[in-house]
Amino acid sequence: MRKMVLLLFVLNFTFLFAENWTYKMEALSIPTGKSENEIYIYDAPDHLVDCPDEGPTKFQIDEIGNIYILDGKKIKKFDKKGNFIFSTQKTKMNFISFVVLNDTIWASCRDYRNDIFLRSFDQNGHIVHSFLIEKQLSQLKVNQNGKIGFILGDYEFLEYEIREEQLFSKTGNILKNIILDFNWREHRKNVIIPEENIKLDLNEIWTNEVGHSLIGFDEVGNLYFNLYSKPADESKLGIISYSGEVIETNVIFPFYEKFGLIFTGGPESHMSINGDIYQMIPMKDKVEIKKWTRVE
Repeated sequence: MRKMVLLLFVLNFTFLFAENWTYKMEALSIPTGKSENEIYIYDAPDHLVDCPDEGPTKFQIDEIGNIYILDGKKIKKFDKKGNFIFSTQKTKMNFISFVVLNDTIWASCRDYRNDIFLRSFDQNGHIVHSFLIEKQLSQLKVNQNGKIGFILGDYEFLEYEIREEQLFSKTGNILKNIILDFNWREHRKNVIIPEENIKLDLNEIWTNEVGHSLIGFDEVGNLYFNLYSKPADESKLGIISYSGEVIETNVIFPFYEKFGLIFTGGPESHMSINGDIYQMIPMKDKVEIKKWTRVE
């Protein structure tokens, strides 16, 4: 019986590596400048050693592919062709992070006293809610249940909900049926699927990679990872399906360095709920948005 269980495990593990997905890449450009429909870029002259370059580093994608870019103290919305739609009203607070959910922008912001606020903006960019919250230093996210919140240790999730114009919070999970058992200090990176009785060690699956960063998940719960190589000249996309299959792809994220920012695994990546992958690359004359879409 013990040999049979072992044989089934080996067969199941072999099956996990059976699939490949192919993606195509396309890019669109958003102009740089100081007008409302442009993104501000400051490329410091080389002789000004102590003067830093400036450019956008945070962006998000909504459910239908609209693009939101943090431009100074405003978030600007563009459609999936790069046409400007609106910007949020300018505030004195600094944006820490933001997400988009059901046409609403949710942002964590810091005021001059270092207090942290959770704010929401409507489809016209106006502030709707502003709540003082605990000082959470992680990035604002949306979990698979469609709740906004912050990832805590071991990928627990502190989710927020507004009821009768009051903000309530409770501890939940980032995913519905998958447990992310990541402990960076102990070099433990496990994906556990209790219903399938599967436990996957990312260090054993992608043995040639030196790092794994979770990009996000799609509407069915497939997990998308940025896999870092050594030397750090490029990284690639790897996927674990909601049922435990390990899926290889043809997506390569190139090394990128510009405006004082060194992206060893490519710039920060985001994804839409249907599984499209996006990266934002600020340049002197444009902000380029790269999009990878699965074709087979």
